Amino acid sequence: MSEVTLYRAIHAGQFPAIKVRGRFVIPARAIDDMEASALAYGLVDAGNYALRAAS
Repeated sequence: MSEVTLYRAIHAGQFPAIKVRGRFVIPARAIDDMEASALAYGLVDAGNYALRAAS
């Protein structure tokens, strides 16, 4: 995946990331969960791991 594609997905809420001091950070737990899903099922839908706004 290209860097531009990743930034687009983050801005669209389709990939989990938070902004810390102007930089995007992907939570380690999201990466671990995506890795486990990829190993178990072979596919990962990053949208399932996107961060949701607190209610």
